[in-house]
Amino acid sequence: MASSVNSEYNNDINSWPEAIRQLENIAKAGFTHIQWIHDWQAEYMYSKSEMYYARDLLRDLGLKCHTVHSTEGGVRLLKKPDGTAEFRNRYRLLTDIRKDYTSTVEFIRLAGVDLIRNRIDFASLVGAYAIVQHMQLPWKMFEESGDDKKEYYKQAFKSIDELEAYARNAGVKIAFENLIVTPERHMEECFDRLFDRYDSGYIGYCYDSGHAVLQCRGNFYHFAEKYNSRLIVCHLQDVDPITEEMAADDYQIYKHDYHRVPFSGTAVNWEKVADLVATSPTELPADFEVGIYGNRDEEWSQLVECRTRAEKFFDMVAARRKTA
Repeated sequence: MASSVNSEYNNDINSWPEAIRQLENIAKAGFTHIQWIHDWQAEYMYSKSEMYYARDLLRDLGLKCHTVHSTEGGVRLLKKPDGTAEFRNRYRLLTDIRKDYTSTVEFIRLAGVDLIRNRIDFASLVGAYAIVQHMQLPWKMFEESGDDKKEYYKQAFKSIDELEAYARNAGVKIAFENLIVTPERHMEECFDRLFDRYDSGYIGYCYDSGHAVLQCRGNFYHFAEKYNSRLIVCHLQDVDPITEEMAADDYQIYKHDYHRVPFSGTAVNWEKVADLVATSPTELPADFEVGIYGNRDEEWSQLVECRTRAEKFFDMVAARRKTA
């Protein structure tokens, strides 16, 4: 029986002491695998010494790295002084990001490619089979200008083309994740373009269950159903559904992306998710991507409970695959 959880389940502090503390807790709680998610945004480049350290740390703790959450460069979420938030990418291309594989500025695009290569190197060294990649879409710009949309995809695919041989040689796949602020139709078009252009030996899909509740409000499982044959990574979490009015408000979307431990809410049908994962090529255990807080005793008890639920989901999928 196996179980997997994100390496920064407790906070977004990107420091080695915090990474070590949380990884030690994960191992002590009985997890077998992790999703390495530290530095999932911004432009940090891991040195080779850090990669070797992470590899040895995981080995010493008896943990396997299942997947690595890559970064697209920069910070896309703007937290405002009044407590609200704005996802800047929905409106335009961002000019203050120094490494962005979708940029129209060539040296910035190439720097973004280098950043993803860095995460491929990390994944290869620690033994992960895939990295998870965000592809933020400036969809309001798309709706205003077909030429800008064409240029965006031209640049993005130029970068993904350039990464292909590197990823294949490293034995690492790239899974693109459904995101929370892109309307379903635009996200679907993006996935259609990706999966038509690249084969399953290189590019796959990452199903985030919480993002799907917020994004695919008519059918939380739409992407997992349509792209089931490309589903290779899961980010499993529980959230509450939102109204159509809330979906137009970045702050409401951000606030409702709870990352609760699965089986905590009423929105997601986990039997349905288990059916979809069982029929997909996802390597078990499926990754839980959760936030666990409180004092140290509360954190510990919740982490242990998270592991039991991850094992429960593993059993659900394994049983379905056995009888298929």
